[in-house]
Order: sequence, then C-alpha cells, then structure tokens
Amino acid sequence: MTNSFARRALTLGAAVAAVTAAVAGPAAADVPTGWSNPSNVNPLHFITLIVFIPVAAALVISFLVLLPGVLRGEGLIPKAHKPSNQPPVERSGH
Repeated sequence: MTNSFARRALTLGAAVAAVTAAVAGPAAADVPTGWSNPSNVNPLHFITLIVFIPVAAALVISFLVLLPGVLRGEGLIPKAHKPSNQPPVERSGH
C-alpha cells in the first residue's frame, strides 16, 4: 500500500464518518409534543409482515411461472435427454 493510497483512504473514511454522524443526529430526537406515542408491535404481526407475506408472494410467483409448462405437460422436473447415435453437426462460423 502506498502512502498516497493510505492517506486517501483515511480521508475518505473520515469524510464518511463525519457525514454519517451529521445525518444520524436527528434520528435520536424524541417524539414531538402533540404526536401520539404508538404502542409496541405484536411479534406475530411483525413475523407475518417480514416472513410470511414475502414467502407467500414468492410461492405465488413461482406457481404462476411454472403453470404454463405444467399445463403443456412438461412437468416440474426437467427430463434427461437421450444421447443420439449420430455424430454432432458441425456449424459454420459467421
């Protein structure tokens, strides 16, 4: 590592830390006067939002993608191709 690279990396790191500290300051503020203080979230509701809904959406999308092939009779698992007895066809390049 050259001295110039280390100096640039240190300067960039200091700048990122300064910007992060400046932006994160308002995040520690209290709830403004007159605003309601919401109650805690039910853990089952949280798990439903974070886990079950995305998994259900992925299953529905997978079903919709696989449905046309199943309806054509292709099945869910790819079938192995039988090797042919003929030699491979050579293709001319463009």
